[in-house]
Amino acid sequence: MTENGIICLRNHLAECKLALWGGNLLSYRPSSEEHDIFWLGALNKFDNVQAIRGGIPVCWPRFAEEQLNNQLPRHGFARLSMWQLQQAEVADEKIEAELTLPIDDKYNLAAELKLIVKITDKLEYTLETTNLGREEFNFSEALHAYYNISSLDNVAIKGLSGKRYKNSLNGNFYTQSGDIKINSEFDAIFEHSDNPLQIVDSGFKRIIEIKKQGSATTVVWNPNKDLAEMSLGQYKSFVCVEPSNVGEAHICLPPHEKHRISATINVQKLK
Repeated sequence: MTENGIICLRNHLAECKLALWGGNLLSYRPSSEEHDIFWLGALNKFDNVQAIRGGIPVCWPRFAEEQLNNQLPRHGFARLSMWQLQQAEVADEKIEAELTLPIDDKYNLAAELKLIVKITDKLEYTLETTNLGREEFNFSEALHAYYNISSLDNVAIKGLSGKRYKNSLNGNFYTQSGDIKINSEFDAIFEHSDNPLQIVDSGFKRIIEIKKQGSATTVVWNPNKDLAEMSLGQYKSFVCVEPSNVGEAHICLPPHEKHRISATINVQKLK
């Protein structure tokens, strides 16, 4: 069902919501879960002008304010564009949806972008880029996922210990020691991080496991303050853990080739 540009899909396994603006997966809740897996800013305007804060915004073909594709908006234009629904299917044991992004002529990019969402007992979320041109296409990308948590105080992010990262706040490089526990502003790009990650939440008593494919870097972020789309104190109830290919790990896609970045998200009870 589509209403006001929001696609709502549901079966006995789960329910989800997709916004055509930005191709943003706003919500995903397995039937076994009381709380949504994704966080959404309470003060979003949903005006089809501003990017939606929450869910999984698509950062493409530029990440943040990198020099690559710096003629484009911050985080690129995919999250600031209207996508088209190609198909949606709800069956007893799965939900599937496919969206494509018609690229405005003003961006002068010979590329095609497709988003594929599949839900069974887990969520599989895939972004596919096709180079339609005659020259190599260089781009950055991130699945800028905002995970819904009980509180930053209750959460540990596992799977990045020993990984080198760039602290985006000061530009310096460090090596992560142990689990990540966020108690201040945190913005980091972890290199060579293709292993599974876990968000362990003692408050919601669950573990969100993230398996990445086609992703060489992982961005972890929380601003430690409320931004314009957030109600009072809402920053404490999310953490961004983002499959990505940014910085020196950006994608160099040959003509007529495809690249896929994806995340498989599974939720387990914390005993």
